[in-house]
Amino acid sequence: MTVFQEGIDVSRYQGVVDWFAVAAAGKEFAIVRVGSSNQSGPYVDPCFTRNVQGAHAAGLRVGAYFYTYAKTESEVIRELDVFLKALEGHRLEYPVYVDAEDASLASLGRDAVTRLIQFSMDILDQKGWFPGYYSYTEFLRRYVNTQQLADYPLWVADYRGYVGYGGNYGVWQYSSVGQVSGVNGNVDLNYSYKDYLPLIRAAGKNGYLPEVDPTQPEEDYYELWRAAQDKLDRIALILAEE
Repeated sequence: MTVFQEGIDVSRYQGVVDWFAVAAAGKEFAIVRVGSSNQSGPYVDPCFTRNVQGAHAAGLRVGAYFYTYAKTESEVIRELDVFLKALEGHRLEYPVYVDAEDASLASLGRDAVTRLIQFSMDILDQKGWFPGYYSYTEFLRRYVNTQQLADYPLWVADYRGYVGYGGNYGVWQYSSVGQVSGVNGNVDLNYSYKDYLPLIRAAGKNGYLPEVDPTQPEEDYYELWRAAQDKLDRIALILAEE
């Protein structure tokens, strides 16, 4: 596949990043951690806003991710209640990824893990974000029904010099020990094979207003709205049952 852009992903563990140095080193996008969870529950990464603003100021395209520990739909909602608030006001050019890789999820089984990932992504979608998911090859093989999630962008990790996962993916995290000017210590390195921005703009997601095709009949837009509203209604019923 042809590489569209090269990038990194960061969290608070990289400390203060010199984003202009990162851009000068040839990196064109960054996927920034919005948050994770600890014993006190979900929390926002303290470097999230600074990293998004710094990367944008240096001319990089930006996406986001959150590390999930959620084992029930109620826990998904609890996580997203925190992370969605942190995303407000930002404009992103890459998806918002659900990072599903923690070993504690394995005991749930493939169907449950897949259902929770999709539940997270559907809520992100209905809240105006362009959703995707992340994991590594072996976790995908054993615990995720990727065919069921084929409509969503996948960001896959595999550090062997090739991707062992055989399905489609848009971003490959190919190293966890990269060295990039502007970042102290190791940083994850990524190749992007897809330009997500036109899709995000067309959908009106990630802080972008939807693009309207003046040649498309108004009834087509109504059908798109109705399909989106039906999906939102289904999610509302699930939330009401929690």
